[in-house]
Amino acid sequence: MIKLYKEIQKSLNLRNYRLFKIMSKRRVNKQQSARIKKIQANYRSSTETSETSLPGLVLTRFSRHAEIEDNAGNRIHCSIRPNIDSLVAGDRVIWQPEGIRQGVIVSRFPRDSMLGRPDKRGEFKPVAANITQIMAVVAAKPALSWALLDSYIVMAESLKLRICIILNKFDLDCGTIREDLETFYQPLGYPLLFTSKEDPQTYLQLKEALNHHVSVFVGQSGVGKSSLIAGILPHEVNIQTAEISLNTELGCHTTSNSRLYHLPDGGALIDSPGVRELGLWHMPLSEIVDGYREFQPFSNQCKFRNCNHQDTPDCAIISAVKSGHISARRYESFIKITNQFLK
Repeated sequence: MIKLYKEIQKSLNLRNYRLFKIMSKRRVNKQQSARIKKIQANYRSSTETSETSLPGLVLTRFSRHAEIEDNAGNRIHCSIRPNIDSLVAGDRVIWQPEGIRQGVIVSRFPRDSMLGRPDKRGEFKPVAANITQIMAVVAAKPALSWALLDSYIVMAESLKLRICIILNKFDLDCGTIREDLETFYQPLGYPLLFTSKEDPQTYLQLKEALNHHVSVFVGQSGVGKSSLIAGILPHEVNIQTAEISLNTELGCHTTSNSRLYHLPDGGALIDSPGVRELGLWHMPLSEIVDGYREFQPFSNQCKFRNCNHQDTPDCAIISAVKSGHISARRYESFIKITNQFLK
């Protein structure tokens, strides 16, 4: 095993890439994993200094290919070397030209942040990389899941990202949603935006919130994420939109892959593929608790250090709910999230 790693480090030919790919599928210990990362870092360092290697930004990924953008703004169709485990919109990479507007991605820079969701097997699937802001889009239809909204917030808090809550189609009958957002979320410091395609002024406010950030739009299918992006970037002809299904009121997926779009006044946004939920299963209970800002003054006051904040005696958070310092609705969503992901 060690000998093979040394061979990879000495030579970067195709045979060694295949060996690396085979080895990456085996179970490795922490020491072997560290060696792999060191080899990748050394290779990235060598490609950065190569005259034929160039930096690029991933716009979208499809199968073993990706569309990237070079420093001049040109779009390049690239294949992906087998040793690169995953690429998503927002990744910064090193690539080498191979023909006109074609190339091969040979290395990926470390990510500052990464957003992911569970795939069909329940495993973590990256959606967007190097983001600085999450735009959580909600609407009256499909029916708003408060626990889902709070899971977006927990993820943002965990990644130290700014999060903005957008009530789209607010001109339609939204019941008490707007009032609830202003009551439970605005006092916690979360920015709220209210948008409608019938009111162009609301899009100006959204554009201001997006400026100088790399933002990812998340929300249930049918809430209008792609329609919002199409309104912000009318010149992008490949943004697909669709109406809500009248039969299910769930909405149809209009995006197959995450895609990054540049904003005219600086920054970028990423349209994500129907992100209905984010995977929080990797988080310990303490990190989920930290994702609720109003819990923090009470979480260290529980009598027992291993308090689960559900049925443990003398729980300070439960006492805060009973006294009205924590809203019952937010606490209920906390219970749903912990029961879903901490099994």
